[in-house]
Amino acid sequence: MRSRLVSVVAAGALATAALSTISVAPANAAVMVSGSTIDAAGNYVDGTITVFTSAGDEVGSYDTQAGTFDIPLNDGGYKLEFSNSLFNNDYVTEYYRDKVDLATADVVTVAGAAQTLAPWTIERRPNVVGAVRTNDGRVVRQGYVEAYDATTGSQIGSAPIDRSGAFRVPVYTSAASVKVFVRGTDPSTGKSLASEWYNDKATFASADAVTPTSAGADIGVVSLAPAGSISGRVTNEAGAPLYRVEACASASNSGNTCDFTDSNGVYTIEGAGTGDNIVSFEDPIGEFTGEYWNNVPLNSSTSPNVVTVAPGQAVTGVDAALAAAPAAAPQGVDVSGTVRDELGNLGVGYEINLWDTPADPKSAKVVASTVSSRTGQYYFTQLDKVPGETEFKIQVVGESPREDGDFARRTTWSGNKVGYNTAAPVGVAPSTLDVVLPVAGGVSGAVTSEAGGRPDGAGVTFFDAGKDDSFADEILGDGSYDQRSLWAGTYTVRFSATDHVTQWWKNATPDEAVTITVKPGQMVTGISAVLSKQVKAIERPEVKGGAWVGKTVRLDEGAWNTEDTSRFTYEWLVGSTVVGTGPSFKVTKKLLGKKLIGRVTNDAGFAQGQAVTKSTPKVGYQPKVKAKVSKKSAAITLKVKPLKAKKVKATVKVFEIVGTKKNGDDKLKKLGKGKIANGKGVVRFTKALGKGKHKLVFTVKGKGKVGSGDIQKKVKLKR
Repeated sequence: MRSRLVSVVAAGALATAALSTISVAPANAAVMVSGSTIDAAGNYVDGTITVFTSAGDEVGSYDTQAGTFDIPLNDGGYKLEFSNSLFNNDYVTEYYRDKVDLATADVVTVAGAAQTLAPWTIERRPNVVGAVRTNDGRVVRQGYVEAYDATTGSQIGSAPIDRSGAFRVPVYTSAASVKVFVRGTDPSTGKSLASEWYNDKATFASADAVTPTSAGADIGVVSLAPAGSISGRVTNEAGAPLYRVEACASASNSGNTCDFTDSNGVYTIEGAGTGDNIVSFEDPIGEFTGEYWNNVPLNSSTSPNVVTVAPGQAVTGVDAALAAAPAAAPQGVDVSGTVRDELGNLGVGYEINLWDTPADPKSAKVVASTVSSRTGQYYFTQLDKVPGETEFKIQVVGESPREDGDFARRTTWSGNKVGYNTAAPVGVAPSTLDVVLPVAGGVSGAVTSEAGGRPDGAGVTFFDAGKDDSFADEILGDGSYDQRSLWAGTYTVRFSATDHVTQWWKNATPDEAVTITVKPGQMVTGISAVLSKQVKAIERPEVKGGAWVGKTVRLDEGAWNTEDTSRFTYEWLVGSTVVGTGPSFKVTKKLLGKKLIGRVTNDAGFAQGQAVTKSTPKVGYQPKVKAKVSKKSAAITLKVKPLKAKKVKATVKVFEIVGTKKNGDDKLKKLGKGKIANGKGVVRFTKALGKGKHKLVFTVKGKGKVGSGDIQKKVKLKR
């Protein structure tokens, strides 16, 4: 068994101690043997280097890092093996240098000095390369490409499609030629595209063969069409349409895809596999006998007919007429009823479960199940035969929208309750229990990028007043969505996408999101957003506090279009020169007469934005206001340390605080304006103040070294 010694030496280092060393001699006797592993194009190759003595005894194993290795070895002769089975297995196992076995491998001689080996070129396995696109040229980023032996048909290689739409499929066993099968999903919708055999073939037999090479046999761009489909109509033998019959198509390379018939008996199986499909029809309600197309019983020894689907082909007219299944009137009915939804529609083909009622509800289990008929009816019999049970609870299992334009129905319990614990129990005596299923409402709109089109990772989330959130099930290639599984209530809506700013409807931050009201069986339309890649302030940052010598001002970051995962940094500038960092800043004497600006940087990860504040007034010394206020005026004394009174000049405006704005700021009413000279002045009011308490703001605009700012005072007028 090999012992694995993992080197933690940095790539390219020539003389760094390894985490583990070979204990065949004192550690100080070892020297470093370094090297690199590359492919024919010079790209690094990662794998495992296993060291053997020249006699063939294994010494230890080391993983390369960024195509380099550093191995501490004592004096002696060694042979090296490269393998990458723990990685992607795209390269062959070989021996230094370029030898096929240990016996012929070159000997690396260690004799007391560190050494760097010549680069070791590792040969790729024979492989096939190419790229995958949709038939309208979009990059397919998810999917798989498989290689099959052209002679035996066995799979001998596979690889995923990478984010750039490229693939490289290594062939693990010897094969003169292979046939390549490609499958992928639409990058916009996530739906399966039409899988195909190279080149545009529907079957293995008709596929073009490719000879893999170590350099990579390039088959170019494989264009995948939208997935094929199979459609038809299912009726009874008299020609009447059958609702809720399940039609399924099975293809060897694509598994099963299914659809239920609508009220007209019509089905469409989307994403049908390319090639030969076996189509079956089964009635989950049990009223009709299932069959394969065309008129082959499910239990027949006759091979089913096949429906061949070419890439992107819509095959129509695959119809069926089902015979009625044997039926007998139920005997000993204990509980029965009719399932409807709250819009009055019959509930056809809904799963209905009968639960027992143990003392501990957590131990409850389903003891019987049935399906509602095409008239919405159901029944359970012989409840008195269930050991130890005299009461039961009934559950009708809701479903997501069954057809385009339909709405989801909610799981409902006996008594029209929403859960087991509150459900009404039913006894074993014959009774009737009808059930009404709540119907969802819907929301539609689009999420697009301001750069155009549907952004990658687009998502729409609906928040139900703090309850569970719901997601739009599907966003189409043009960014549109149509969600029909939202229960009645009020919602806020969030739009998101990869490398885009999250946005709330409508054009709002979370606190300002506008709610929408969803009603049963009704759509709310036009709920859309155009997402930006730019991080920007929607409320400008602001300097809080007066720009006074010796005082500390604070930088309010404002409001941004994205903040949840942001990191904010802060700078203080005079002109274009940064004079401080951080959310607060102490104003010093050397800034007298200068104006400060705050700059906020919002790093959202995928992008960052900056915004600046308005400049402060010129930095000065802090003014202190003493005011004698009457109904019609305010006599003001302005003191400013360390200035003498004759140096104190300013303009003063007086405001009264009369309320609060929506954003929390004070609502101000201007009373008057005056000048201060030699530290004194009078402001006469345009409208007399009334009797009582008043909150006043004195806005000082200083001159010279007198600072500017707002100073609040409370006054009380007695008459």
